[in-house]
Amino acid sequence: MRLTVYTDYALRVMMYLAVKHKSGELSTIDDIVAAYKISRAHVAKIVYDLGVNGMIVTVRGRMGGIKLACAPEDISIGAIVRSTEKDFAVVECHDANALVDCAILPFCNLKSGFKRAIDAFLSELDQMTLAASIKSMSSAAGALGLAGVQPVKVALPKSRAKPSDATPAPKRRAAAAPKRTAKKTAAK
Repeated sequence: MRLTVYTDYALRVMMYLAVKHKSGELSTIDDIVAAYKISRAHVAKIVYDLGVNGMIVTVRGRMGGIKLACAPEDISIGAIVRSTEKDFAVVECHDANALVDCAILPFCNLKSGFKRAIDAFLSELDQMTLAASIKSMSSAAGALGLAGVQPVKVALPKSRAKPSDATPAPKRRAAAAPKRTAKKTAAK
């Protein structure tokens, strides 16, 4: 059995997001395309589908991007593969929609053997988390050009903050209101 290129790229997208997960930063499709040097159209389709399947969160807009919907430790490789692979028929006769012309089909017992093999394959993938699929997050970050990824310290809201762990949020300057000029019209 061979997984599709679509699944391969989806796993790469999820691994990229896993590497950046602790930093809290959003990623963009262009970031992923640049890191892996793969088709932007493919990545855009995969990101859309992963968002629809609830595996990633997408934020629209100028400052938008994508991130994992939950921690990499909580996502199984099996779940990703099931969401991207639509056909686990190993041979044509296992496809319910295929018209098969095989003389031995009524006497064949391969179907149940192949089903057990696929179930064992998926069971093994279910036991591996997205976090466990990456040997070293820091090495992976370097390979993806993300060597500077650092965890972000976020200030807790006052209701949940403890005196020892509150980090003050950076002060923001108020944006100056745009100057309005009235157009003068000459009276004739």
